[in-house]
Amino acid sequence: MLGLPDEQNENSDIITSNNSHNINIDGQFTAEKSFDHVFFPTAYEDRTSSLLFRQICSYVQNKCLPSKKCGISYIKLLFPFLSWLKAYKLTWLPNDIVCGITVAIMQIPQGMGYALLANLPAITGLYVSFFSSLIYALFGTSRHLSMGAIAVISLMTGNVVNRLTVKETLTTMVPSLLNKSTIESASNGAIIDPSYAITIATTLAFTVGIVQLLLSIFHLGFVTSFLSDTFVSGYTCGTAILVFTSQVPDIFGLSLKRYVGPFNVIYTYIEIFSNLKKTNIITLLVSACSIIALVLAKEYLDPFYKKKIKKFKLFKNVQIPIPMELIIIIIGTIVSYLLDLNGNYKVKIVNTIGRGFRKPQGPSVTLMPTLMKDAVIIAIVTFAICMSLAKTYAKKFKYIVNSNQELTAYGACNIIGSFFASFPSAASLSRTSVYVNAGGRTQMASLVACSFLLIIILRIGSLFESLPKACLASIIVVALKGLLLQMKDFYTIGRVTKLEAVVWLMTFLSTVILDVDYGLFVGIIVSLFVVILRQFRPRTTILGQYDRSNAYKKARRFSNAFEIPHVKIFRFESAIIYFNADFFRESLLDSIGIDLKTGQQRKNNPQESNDMCISFRSITHIIIDCSSINQIDYSGGKIFIQALKELNGCQYKVYLCQLRYYNYDVLQKLQMDKECSVIVTATLHDAVHDIQDDLRENHNNKLLLANTEL
Repeated sequence: MLGLPDEQNENSDIITSNNSHNINIDGQFTAEKSFDHVFFPTAYEDRTSSLLFRQICSYVQNKCLPSKKCGISYIKLLFPFLSWLKAYKLTWLPNDIVCGITVAIMQIPQGMGYALLANLPAITGLYVSFFSSLIYALFGTSRHLSMGAIAVISLMTGNVVNRLTVKETLTTMVPSLLNKSTIESASNGAIIDPSYAITIATTLAFTVGIVQLLLSIFHLGFVTSFLSDTFVSGYTCGTAILVFTSQVPDIFGLSLKRYVGPFNVIYTYIEIFSNLKKTNIITLLVSACSIIALVLAKEYLDPFYKKKIKKFKLFKNVQIPIPMELIIIIIGTIVSYLLDLNGNYKVKIVNTIGRGFRKPQGPSVTLMPTLMKDAVIIAIVTFAICMSLAKTYAKKFKYIVNSNQELTAYGACNIIGSFFASFPSAASLSRTSVYVNAGGRTQMASLVACSFLLIIILRIGSLFESLPKACLASIIVVALKGLLLQMKDFYTIGRVTKLEAVVWLMTFLSTVILDVDYGLFVGIIVSLFVVILRQFRPRTTILGQYDRSNAYKKARRFSNAFEIPHVKIFRFESAIIYFNADFFRESLLDSIGIDLKTGQQRKNNPQESNDMCISFRSITHIIIDCSSINQIDYSGGKIFIQALKELNGCQYKVYLCQLRYYNYDVLQKLQMDKECSVIVTATLHDAVHDIQDDLRENHNNKLLLANTEL
């Protein structure tokens, strides 16, 4: 017998029906017309609404009006670093120092590259890396997240900057930060003051932070529950295609128009292929050398290098990757400076980076309403990506992350950073993975990384002004490998469930073709549609007795699960609510051959086999297994009772088994006992037992009547 029976009972005996199939029956059973006769209710009263009101009042009292006793714990909750700092061990410090330097080395090229992806000066990427890492170390609950610029959020920020820089000026434009640096407009290549782009990006970051703080205050972190893993995979993979597309012009050294909105990827590739003849050969050579070096280092040299350094005791449990990205930008900068690639060969370079921090500048209030839609989208996507990473590593290292405190931390990163020319930040999968492999124990490693980045921003950053943009584009393209490989998820998901594969494909295609914001909406809508579809047309099952046991399984699925003579056991595997109640009724009546129009037993149908018609005519008892029905609403209850009345009208004896008490309450309030005749049993097997007794009694009465007539 299988280990997953629907109902199991002990001390059973066997009663043989007139058919060759034996029925396993319990020695003791319960079958009554009233639920209260089957189960004896206590004075329990379901007071969910009252309890919810009390919880809200308690929350307001504890959070909004904290007492002196909870003041200390409230401070610890708001500043989680106090907890890990108190328990910090000096033996962890070497690992955190090594980890911090390693992550900082990665953040330099990635920060600069993602800043250019966001159509902002390269120095702003270093600002994002510094401020987000510093602030998250104080407010975050994850010990391993590496905050900073990431491809997905940078691309979304760049789209917003592109869209709004089409306008010529704004009265709120701040003084120019970088006088020599220019940014091309999305539509016509016009020169735009970079301060305008920075104003847009920082205002967006501020608005994103406000949205995240509001989500935290009202405990709305659950909204990311609507973003399934399938959706996130398709969305991030589609975004990776867009990021790759945005880097192609820099790899080939092309000066192209930037397109924003639906079908921009199509227009971009048309523009790329139309201008391929204008490819800058030196730029392409720089890109090819950078990509080849990065691939060789990551795929071949890095594993060999890590294997060798494990021989040293210091690196036995620490995996430090080769900092090939940093090597690329150092070599690229030196070669570009010595050969004057920009002057002699027109190779695009980063140009003026600047040194130090800009003066704190507030957001543009007039821009905030325009950016609200984008801010909500970025806030939700950021939270989904970060929480997914945080939960993964929290589970691996056995600690707890607080989702609402995480929202507070992300909001603080964006709000505070926005005053210092930072665009929206998030956790990076690649850097977080390096963070863990490099032996990072706490966010102390982030503080070490911040110290290293501070030196770069104050003293060394300006040395990278001659860096070719092709080097940064190559670094971004190679870093997209993990996201692009998520295309394999489509095949993996499709093997498990076709509907989820549809969600992945629709999200991916809408993101690539229509752009990231439309892709988000389409993906969520398709995901919800799949959920509703599963509830709208759930599975219905006809059960049979499994292998002469007290278990009941799908009769058509198992060859040794037999339907019981004269009995139809029907299971509806979903809640019965207003939009699927009619489907429940139709499925139930159709399973026993009742015509839905006339409400009477169907006559012989040429499309149905003769054995099926005989089976329908021989049915006398209906068992509805309610074990999978976890909810019945008002509309569903009315149609449920209507179906029972129709069964009674066709002279069927109806049993309800494993009915949950709250569903029974709904049916009783709709006067089920007065409207129709049903028998309630505790288990499915009890119903079969009662039916067998009933059939045997009827059979004996017929024999007695026949003998009397003789």
